[in-house]
This record gives sequence, C-alpha cells and structure tokens, in this order.
Amino acid sequence: MKIHQFWPLSNESNRHCAVRRWLASLPAEATVLDAGAGIQRYRPDASHLNYVSQDFGDYKGGEDFGDRSAPAWDAARCDILCDITAIPVGDGHFDYVFCTEVFEHLTDPQLALRELSRVLKPGGRMLLTAPFRALYHQEPYFYTSGFSRYWYQHHAHRCGLLIEAIEPNGSYFSDIAQELVRIIRIGPLWQSVCAGVLTLPLLLYLYVLQRWFKIRTPESCWGYHVYLSKPV
Repeated sequence: MKIHQFWPLSNESNRHCAVRRWLASLPAEATVLDAGAGIQRYRPDASHLNYVSQDFGDYKGGEDFGDRSAPAWDAARCDILCDITAIPVGDGHFDYVFCTEVFEHLTDPQLALRELSRVLKPGGRMLLTAPFRALYHQEPYFYTSGFSRYWYQHHAHRCGLLIEAIEPNGSYFSDIAQELVRIIRIGPLWQSVCAGVLTLPLLLYLYVLQRWFKIRTPESCWGYHVYLSKPV
C-alpha cells in the first residue's frame, strides 16, 4: 500500500467509500445515471441497479501529472457519449444521478447541474463530488480548481434541487499533509529521501493535531460530497 493511502492522505479512498455506500443504499432495479463516468469505475458497485454511464469521450489520458504520467483513459465504452449539458433522454428519466470529480473539467458546470436536475425524477436523489482545491489534471480539460459549499447552495436552489447534506472530504490539516507527501514523491531519489526525513516529524504532528486536539482552523478540504434531492 502506498503512503498516500494512509491517514491523513485518504482523499481518493474517502471519496470512493462515500460513493459506494450511497450506491449500496439505493433500491434494487432503480435507474441510476453515472454522469461523466469516464472508465466506469463504479459500474461493479451498481450491479443491483439499472446503471447507465455517460461521458463526452474525448479525454484519452497520457499527459504528465506532477511526478508521473496519467494512465490511459478509455471513456468511449460508456453507454451514452454526449455533452453533459445535453443528455439525450427525456425529463425525469432517472431515479438517481451521481457525478464524481467532473465539474472542474466543465466550461459551464452550472449548466451541467441544471441538466442533471432535468433528467432526475421528482423525488429522486443526487450525489455530487468535486474538488475544493485541486492541481491541474486531465489536461487540457481542466477549467477550475474547485467549488465552495456556497457554490452548491446557490446553484442547487436555482436548479430546483434541495441540499440534504454537504460533507467535507478531508480537513485543513489533511490538505497540508497531502502536499507534504507530494513533495516527497517529486524529483530524484536523493530529494525524496531528504524530503521524507524533513517532513516526517511534521506529518506526525499534523496527525496528532487532527486526531486529538480540537483546534479551530481555516475551512479547507480536498473537496465536498454533496447530497441533493429533487422535490416532488
């Protein structure tokens, strides 16, 4: 297991667990749209559902991302290939909709949210995740570094959606810790060793602060998990 998979660097694993719990809670045979599904990583978790994946299909992967190259990305196998702001189904087509780590790659996320609301049935529920603060990734399809809780509150209301909960993924301390570990992973071996020696005490200190002390910090996190519903 890689170091970034341990606490407090659990950005991706926290998100995957939240999405999988949500999918597991949905009733069997319900229709669910995975919007911006990409490689359809959640299809196996939706085997009890009528799962439909959508993506625009143009991103192929392979670009440099920090200290490594992005893997190949095959989104052309999704069920629906289209612009996320113009999904070719009727109003209220899906019982549930989820969209994970997609909005930062859209030129008009507000319009996308309106479209996802349109295809959701009245009484249906939606799960959105997107970064609060992110580095460049999946270039050149990267247009904003993140979204605040107030963005969701403002635009959900305008799109006819109710917010049930907004849960932060991570914290101020874990956000800092993630960047410290990123420094360890950048550069030649000698730099990684030096950075590891210098940052390990601070990582341990951040762990203690996060685990045992209740210290008021600036609001920061990797991103938000936003649970919404559409009124009947």
